[in-house]
Amino acid sequence: MNHEKIKIPPDLPEVYSEGIKKTGQIRRIVVDRQKCIGARACVIVAEKVFQVDDQNLAYVTDNIDTTDEETIRLAAESCPVLAILLYDKSGKQLFPENENL
Repeated sequence: MNHEKIKIPPDLPEVYSEGIKKTGQIRRIVVDRQKCIGARACVIVAEKVFQVDDQNLAYVTDNIDTTDEETIRLAAESCPVLAILLYDKSGKQLFPENENL
């Protein structure tokens, strides 16, 4: 996988977990671990992509390419505190939509 072609977003959270998808519109999946409250909604929707650690905080697994983008987006939308951020290849935030743009 060629990570340097996936641009790093300028607004990444200070403490995060991320995964890079090889294909598709969604290329970077980020969990803002400071926002995460351990609700586990993301795990229920996409358990191959998200898990919760011993601190009860979500993280992105290594299995992100086994799950379709619609499921990943639904998992992000299910987070009650919007702690899951989705980006495209150019680093543009796809979810939640950035109101500052």
